[in-house]
Amino acid sequence: MNYPDAETLIQKYKLTTHIIHRQTDGITNQESVIQPPVRGNCMNWILGHILNDRNLVLLLLKEESIFNKSEAERYKRESDPVTGLEDGIPFDQMLEKLDLSKKRIVSGLKNISTERLAEIEEVGTLKEEVGALIAFMHWHETYHTGQFELLRQLAGKNDKVI
Repeated sequence: MNYPDAETLIQKYKLTTHIIHRQTDGITNQESVIQPPVRGNCMNWILGHILNDRNLVLLLLKEESIFNKSEAERYKRESDPVTGLEDGIPFDQMLEKLDLSKKRIVSGLKNISTERLAEIEEVGTLKEEVGALIAFMHWHETYHTGQFELLRQLAGKNDKVI
């Protein structure tokens, strides 16, 4: 399979981290749990889900996890929506974990060998080269990153940040 080199992956993760910070700027913990009026999830769940996938990337890169097992379980695919402050990790703490995940992903990708990128690994139902898995998980992250724009408006920000 064809996948981006490590430096390209680094730039992609830096970009989505930047966009997430722009879209979540000024969002309070309370605003992060506002549910959309249609089927979907709040900012808290979306960010937790992104971080859960980043945790999987960190495992592939042999870097230290940012989520413990119960945190990862809370934000896995098809987990219950976060509907209140007591349901999830405080949003400000997750934004800190976002920065930590970026730092660790960048470190891991700077130190990864081309041989490791080509190794076959299994994540969930996917079995691919490490580079392809990381690229796919980043694509998945971009999907969810786009959801922050609408959720920001639902939180009453009524602005355009990008």
